[in-house]
Amino acid sequence: MIKALLIAPYQGMAETVKKVNIPDDIELDVKIANLEEGVRVAKLAEKQGYELIVSRGGTASMIQDVVSIPVVHIDITGYDMLRVFTLLRGIKKGVALVGYANISQGAATICNILEFDVKMITITSRNEVRGHLEQLKQQGYAVVIGDVITVQVAEQVGLRGVLITSGKEAVTDAIEEGKRVYHFFRRVNNQFNYFRETFNSMPFPVILLHKNGEIIAKNLMYEQDSHCHEIMESSAVPRIIKRVLESGISKWSEIEGKTNRYEIQAFLVSKAEGIVGINIHAALLKSHTKAVKIIGDPVHIPIIGDSGQAINLRKNIEQIAHSDDPVCILGEPGTGKFSVAQEIHFERFGQDSPMVVIEGSCLAKAAAEYEKIHPKLLSIKLGTVLIKDIDAVPMEIQDAMESLLRSIPNSIKVIVLAKEALDKLVYAGRFNDGLHQKISKYTLHLAPLRDRKEDIGAFVDYFLAEFHAENGNETVGMKQGAVEYLKKFDWLGNLSQLKKVIRKLSVMTTANYIELSHVETLMNEYEETVADISLPLNGTLEEIEQAVIKQVLQEEGNNQSNAAKRLGINRSTLWRKLKE
Repeated sequence: MIKALLIAPYQGMAETVKKVNIPDDIELDVKIANLEEGVRVAKLAEKQGYELIVSRGGTASMIQDVVSIPVVHIDITGYDMLRVFTLLRGIKKGVALVGYANISQGAATICNILEFDVKMITITSRNEVRGHLEQLKQQGYAVVIGDVITVQVAEQVGLRGVLITSGKEAVTDAIEEGKRVYHFFRRVNNQFNYFRETFNSMPFPVILLHKNGEIIAKNLMYEQDSHCHEIMESSAVPRIIKRVLESGISKWSEIEGKTNRYEIQAFLVSKAEGIVGINIHAALLKSHTKAVKIIGDPVHIPIIGDSGQAINLRKNIEQIAHSDDPVCILGEPGTGKFSVAQEIHFERFGQDSPMVVIEGSCLAKAAAEYEKIHPKLLSIKLGTVLIKDIDAVPMEIQDAMESLLRSIPNSIKVIVLAKEALDKLVYAGRFNDGLHQKISKYTLHLAPLRDRKEDIGAFVDYFLAEFHAENGNETVGMKQGAVEYLKKFDWLGNLSQLKKVIRKLSVMTTANYIELSHVETLMNEYEETVADISLPLNGTLEEIEQAVIKQVLQEEGNNQSNAAKRLGINRSTLWRKLKE
């Protein structure tokens, strides 16, 4: 029996393996990890007695260099290339493929046969990827096809990356190849220990990590706090190590473990030896309310669609991102306000600067959290402050928030999100006029999906490509009749609701294409569900009022401030009615 480990660089491959018939003489386990994280998993697997590793692309190459057990590469087949080209069949121009010769040569043949207009770029090292992608962006390309590293770098430079996934055929061939080349090797791994006594005297947990993710040293506080070990299970740790080594400056990040959230600061110890230190700050939260958090590595999220609204939005983002004035983004829930804010940040700062996200709706529940905002801003020299649901911020905090925003330097971009027009709230006496004047010089109004239905087809293709890489399903498109049927609905939940529907369709559909009948079945069930939860009009006026209040509270996640605003009453009135 061969004890083997398949290290999948992306979630969809792990799902594909479940559909493969594994030979009886192989005991196969699966882990999801990519590049440096994959190396860490592989080295651990060798210590645990695994005898064979199967992986793909750059991850397999990197693992092969550091372990002494056989590593088998999963090749990319013609079937895999055909699937990804089918996913992108609606894009007529501006598509490029960046990959090693084993990918680009086969892809070129398929493109010639099928007459696809795809630019082919062959690389010999992953270090070449960024330069090629930056050049492609300057030349007007929008979509890049490639392996995991190509897709990751595409997000960093502002292009849409589409992953070439491996199908059942490729995985089966690799496992069979693994049986043929199976043999043993041994290799000694050295673990370094630095500054243990110094660490043990520090009053907060600190660890030193090698660039490959190994712990070199850990202080006494880290040893004693069992919760701290959760951070090593996060995929964010290898990414932040890599960013610190590349930039040479400290990076902030938030990591969510199984039971707690952690705020970490990574700093450079030795670039020559590839050593990074991590401080685990006392921002360990045991409560469920998180009013302030830091996003250390925001990514590029494309603005999808060819409607007038989508085109104007892309133009506005380019202009507004480089202005020092705050931006207010208005829109119904689910219209993508946070995604637009993240794209504004990316347009101005890229991934080199963090975003401090303030949950306005949480400040009413945890006003003490507001006190943590200012220290965090002092630690950031360049980046974005994003205030979500600013229309839900309590009046008693708005004065302090106005003072805070006026003290922020121009090197920090301020973006606020709101569900309703702030000038109306000012007129109603529910919003600070000074704060409104500070944040409303530039306002972006995001149209609801019902007003841009011509973009539904583009969003369907985008979501399906995302789910394909995420889940490894075989669905590569939706028939045009099915797309037209989706345009009949008003989509009150906007893009969030559409994405949920497409996800359900991709799961329930076993064929390559989603048919009209699939959409009709799901949407009919959806309408019946909506009808089932409609409020009854029988009973007294007081009973109907109670039913309405409870329904709104449920829809707002029991947030009394938001519920009171929807009902047009203040919180004290809502509280009194709930007690009646």
